Amino acid sequence: MAPQQDQEQPPMDAARRRIRAVSAHLSPPAPAAGSGLDANPTAGEYAHVQGYSVVLPEKLQTGKWNVYRSARSPLRLINRFPENPDIGTLHDNFVYAVEMFRDCRYLGTRIREDGTVGDYKWMTYGEASTSRTAIGSGLIHCGILEGARIGLYFINRPEWIIVDHACAAYSYVSVPLYDTLGPDAVQFIVNHATIEVIFCVPQTLSTLLSFITHMPCVRLIVVVGGEDVKIPLTPANTGVQTITYTTLHNQGKTSPQPFRPPKPDGVATICYTSGTTGTPKGAVLSHENLIANVAGSSLGIKFYPSDVYISYLPLAHIYERANQVALLHYGVAIGFYQGDNLKLMDDLAALRPTIFSSVPRLYNRIYAA
Repeated sequence: MAPQQDQEQPPMDAARRRIRAVSAHLSPPAPAAGSGLDANPTAGEYAHVQGYSVVLPEKLQTGKWNVYRSARSPLRLINRFPENPDIGTLHDNFVYAVEMFRDCRYLGTRIREDGTVGDYKWMTYGEASTSRTAIGSGLIHCGILEGARIGLYFINRPEWIIVDHACAAYSYVSVPLYDTLGPDAVQFIVNHATIEVIFCVPQTLSTLLSFITHMPCVRLIVVVGGEDVKIPLTPANTGVQTITYTTLHNQGKTSPQPFRPPKPDGVATICYTSGTTGTPKGAVLSHENLIANVAGSSLGIKFYPSDVYISYLPLAHIYERANQVALLHYGVAIGFYQGDNLKLMDDLAALRPTIFSSVPRLYNRIYAA
């Protein structure tokens, strides 16, 4: 008889398959610096020379595509900050930052109350926390219930971040509105997301009022940077109240309310596309989505309270939103541009940031200039 063939081995469990697949990427001994992982050609299109990723034994449901994981954490998914695993929501992240960096610079702007431009003036993490509580409490004072969608219809400035933190602390859902969107797209998003409150500036207020009767879900409009005596009245038949940011802030400051912390799987924001292919589409993102995103990136790069960042990329885009969450965690000072991309170089000279994020189109413009 022919020698008996080796008996078929029982199938490996998922954990053993993963360890075997990953082990091919480990370099014994590990180098003194770096991740200790040596990429091989299976990382292919993921820049294997730099060792960005390792291939796992699983396939996507179609069975045609490999699954890759960061070479910095090949054995498990990162969904929390490794050094701060208790941070599960945007609210947790802000509370942590305030506790760690209360007296450090946080939000800076060059725009004075009279509209002129000067040196950067700063709000500390502690001061931002106080304003966050006031705005959230003000919304409760106005009868806005937990889970309501809050629209933000203005460009980057400190109040944008304060309102977003208030939404996280009191379990509201922030919905950015592009300041460059036309009336039709804004109207569509407001109705599609059933937005109840819209924060805007005087320049975008006129746009909103031109079609406010077509947005029956809106109950309150808050004007950032406006004066009570100059705010136009909304039509009486709409039932919409219009107040200034300062008034809302004062209302909340005089009657502070306890936080209503969200759960990690609660909705944090609805991020809409700009609608270049039809009507805008909204991506519903949870707190744990955003925390996992920035926690994963923290494996590769660290920031410090001595760092300074310039915020000019639209906060309506998820790239800038994620940057803000990450920088907050490390106590970075965030200075805002004055609102004009043509004057960005002047803002850079005044702020002297250590961190600059951009997109290829703008890098090309800077290079050409």
